[in-house]
Amino acid sequence: MSEFINLIFSGANALPTALLLFIFLYWIIVILGFVGTDFLDIDIDIDSDNDVDMDGASSGDLSWLNKALLFFNLGKIPLMIWLTFVAFPLWFICVNVNGLLGIENFFLGLIVFIPAFIVSVFLAKFLTWPFVKFFMKIEEDSKEKEIIGKVGTVILAADHLRRGQAEVNYRGSFLTFYIKTREGDTVEKGDKVLFIKNLDKEGFYIIEPYREIE
Repeated sequence: MSEFINLIFSGANALPTALLLFIFLYWIIVILGFVGTDFLDIDIDIDSDNDVDMDGASSGDLSWLNKALLFFNLGKIPLMIWLTFVAFPLWFICVNVNGLLGIENFFLGLIVFIPAFIVSVFLAKFLTWPFVKFFMKIEEDSKEKEIIGKVGTVILAADHLRRGQAEVNYRGSFLTFYIKTREGDTVEKGDKVLFIKNLDKEGFYIIEPYREIE
């Protein structure tokens, strides 16, 4: 047992082990309810090919990166779900290859880490496919529901820069949507908010604090 502990915490396996421990810690925090699954989420502009910046430079210059990320399902599902399916095969490959070759040095471990990461990303593409279909179904269902003008409850704090989440009672079912505020506003967990605009392309709603008239 001690040999296994020494192996997984050796310099060669430092990166994959640290990543796996981070994943475990993150899901423990999620289970305890301190953050949502989109806490470290990223937004990918699928239509960036056709956008042009005000200074005349085309944002399509980075379209290849967006397409590459979408190819591997990153942006179609929450980042941490995707990263979870990368971390486990990455850790397994690195620990076993480094163990078989007797590699303990950190820099030699990088030689194994890089190709192992590439393999793990491709594995994650297929392993996450059921989640992609699940989140696509949720998105399609939510688009069919009219939420504008409804009052919801914040379950993950948000402002005009940081995306959060709010829950709405829609015909007896509680639905969760991504939210942002107008500039200058901030909402915290438990606050009541009014849904005022659907930014469908960006994938969230603009809300404002809701105060009942007593």
